[in-house]
Amino acid sequence: MQDVILILDQDEALAGLIARTLRSQQIYCELAPFTLTLAQARQRGAKGLITAVRHDQAVHLDGFDFSLLDAEFPTLVLGGMVPALCEHFGGTILQMESGNEKVTLGLGDQPLFTGISRGERMLHNLRDLSLPESLSCLATATERCIGFTKAGTRLYAVQYPIERNDPDAVQLLHNFACLVCGVEPYWSEEFIIQQAVERLRAAAGDGRVLCAVSGGVDSAVSAKLAHMAVGDRVTCVFVDTGLFRQNEPKQVMDSFLETLGLTVAYVGAQDNFLKALEGVRAEKDKERVASELLRQVFYKQMGYHPGIRTMVLGTNYNDTLYGAFTPQPPLNVMGETTPTISEPVRGLFKDEIRRIAKTLALPNAIVERQPFPASGLALRILGEVTPALLTILRQADAFFAEEIHAGGHERKLWQYFASMSDNPDDRAGYVVVLRASQVSGGEACASRLPFDLLERVTERILTELTEVRRVVYDLTPSQHYAMME
Repeated sequence: MQDVILILDQDEALAGLIARTLRSQQIYCELAPFTLTLAQARQRGAKGLITAVRHDQAVHLDGFDFSLLDAEFPTLVLGGMVPALCEHFGGTILQMESGNEKVTLGLGDQPLFTGISRGERMLHNLRDLSLPESLSCLATATERCIGFTKAGTRLYAVQYPIERNDPDAVQLLHNFACLVCGVEPYWSEEFIIQQAVERLRAAAGDGRVLCAVSGGVDSAVSAKLAHMAVGDRVTCVFVDTGLFRQNEPKQVMDSFLETLGLTVAYVGAQDNFLKALEGVRAEKDKERVASELLRQVFYKQMGYHPGIRTMVLGTNYNDTLYGAFTPQPPLNVMGETTPTISEPVRGLFKDEIRRIAKTLALPNAIVERQPFPASGLALRILGEVTPALLTILRQADAFFAEEIHAGGHERKLWQYFASMSDNPDDRAGYVVVLRASQVSGGEACASRLPFDLLERVTERILTELTEVRRVVYDLTPSQHYAMME
């Protein structure tokens, strides 16, 4: 069992940030529930624990297993859990005068703080800790205690913010994993690739492998790894749902054949998907219908490829964290042994998969492909999906993409697309909603695109797509960035 740092997830965004930061330092870690027990931590091979709690987050310690703090492995307590633990051990806490305060940071002589700068810092939402005799001060802010240790344990509690692009925060996490917990930084791209290939090869044995591909980086990396594992015994399947962007199915087929050297079986299922989506308007229902039909079409393909022993899917770590499930294969397919499902990137975040893709020399068109839902353009039509609406939306989306690429703006954008809805006023026709997001402070916010670009897109849409009566630009921050990245 490989060494692992477990991150107790009290806040999804912070837990994800800590995990991605550690893995970028080649330190393997996994997310775990805040209610993790000591027995479960040992079973998972924990070498250390980190609690992911924001500074401004109220913490209720009900359900927390305090025996974790007395265990053989170290625990790093961060954020709002530090004052909560101080009170639990009999101390008292005070709110500092300001939520944002410039302080002189004092750090104890501990391996945890190796290489971290002291001196003046701007820290947020600090609480002044008055410690009981059982605790010893670990860190101060202008001579007021903001962290502690506990005699007889390997507990390190400190109100130090883990923020994106902060070298000291990276150093703190690295120090805890390597200098305090003794974890070796082995989680490199080469290690991940080798491990995935070995597992795929073991799962496939001497049988054939069927790999579902969508054109995205997750399934492309999975297909490449499968090919490295079993060579020509892998068959890729691309299902054209009729819900893709302009010319996307052809681009996917060409890129797999020409740049990856993989043969892909094309399945045209446009009519089936449109029929299944008739009358479906709710977002969740569209996702459910599309997911179930994809599963059926994919399993049907097994009948055309005898000897399939393993099915490869491109499920990633975010999929597993936010409710995705692994579909089980039907029993007794073709009267043969039921294939096993292999998900070589299931334990990887999206940025890790992109790094793997670059290491495998996949083309940038695949590496940098925008996130795209399995239900495709159906999710971007606010209402019932029809062939006519798909045609309009596909063209409007293409206009928007063309103008963004013409100005070179795609390099700074996380995602950009068009969606559609009925026109809300008395006039007939439709509304096209343009949306472009870029990453800032760990979230995806609306991009400030040049106004003349938006004017050009609007003019093209209104002129060439006469059914559209209105074009608007969506300034709403993304609600899905953390779940995708």
